[in-house]
Amino acid sequence: MKKIILAISLFFWLTAHAQEQKVHQVSLSNEKNTALDTDFYIENVYDGRQVKENIGSVYVSLFNKKVSAVFQKPFEEEVLSLLAVLYPNNESKKPVSIRVNELYVTESNADSDSRAKKQKATATAVFDIIEKKEDGKQYITGTFFSTREYMGGDVTKKHAELITDAFKNGFENYKNTKQAYAVPIPFNLDENLNANGLQGIIKEGVYLNYKDVSNGHFLNLDDYMITKYKEGFCLLNKETGRLESGFYGFSDGQNFYLNLFRFSTIKYYLKAEVIGDSYFIDEVYEQSLDLTNMSLSYYSLVALGGGIIPAMILFGQDDGSEPKKIPLVIERATGRPTLLTDKYVLNMLESDEVLRKEYKKTKRTPADKKLIYMKFKNK
Repeated sequence: MKKIILAISLFFWLTAHAQEQKVHQVSLSNEKNTALDTDFYIENVYDGRQVKENIGSVYVSLFNKKVSAVFQKPFEEEVLSLLAVLYPNNESKKPVSIRVNELYVTESNADSDSRAKKQKATATAVFDIIEKKEDGKQYITGTFFSTREYMGGDVTKKHAELITDAFKNGFENYKNTKQAYAVPIPFNLDENLNANGLQGIIKEGVYLNYKDVSNGHFLNLDDYMITKYKEGFCLLNKETGRLESGFYGFSDGQNFYLNLFRFSTIKYYLKAEVIGDSYFIDEVYEQSLDLTNMSLSYYSLVALGGGIIPAMILFGQDDGSEPKKIPLVIERATGRPTLLTDKYVLNMLESDEVLRKEYKKTKRTPADKKLIYMKFKNK
């Protein structure tokens, strides 16, 4: 009897503990990290991420609850502390700084058919190399993308190591290739998002960061080739032949192609129409998006009638009758994504009975949802 009571008590304690655990903290501090042999050191780290609320999501507790992952220290401090160990300051070395455009971790089932129930942990880092030129100004001279993976039974504890390896791999590529842009991009630490730059057609070019789109900083598209890839597009470097999957997006002067790798299980760019202050993507494959990660990133940002919109309503996890392709809207300033599921559109139109009735008479196709969405936003 005592064993039964103990087991029940333990169950309720674990349940309460799982509910209380809102986030998982990651520390990059590791006594095993040692200085690497390079001719440069890291002077500064700048946070250029559009999504700053977390660094991804992980599974925790016996109940495999998915929660946001965050650093123990402030983002720039955590990353700089790591890089100061790996690439320490030395008078004989060249100082370089970095702008981190993306840094996130994810977890997923490695093989749904496997009896071992292995999980896959992934860490991705995308950063720009910033160097000071003869004119005393800072310029972005290269961008490096790196992903590291680990498979095992308990992968959550491996994220700090994976993040470290992702940075080391990116810097190793920089060390070996010294890849430099033909025309470096000026970097201004104090440059803010330009609201006026979020209007109209996006100029032809390759954009490294969401702020660069609004501020008109881009690479020459002539150095790259746009190629159809699966349900989207990819960008090939004409000189190296390398697939460039780390850029924020690119424009051919008519269309803008947005990188969804922060939320997608597939690495490619999708054609996005600029509608006001948002990107509108006609159709995305629902199964290729990490909807849970999307909800964890933005759950705290969206309010409806004084309360929080449930993630299932916001991101479309409804009764399963939804078609495989769904329109996706992404706010250009915040990066917040919204899937235009049938349930979301109906909730959106609660304050407009006329449009709600009009929508109900349609076949509720992606084109119908787009038209209704545009009418609702422009009323």
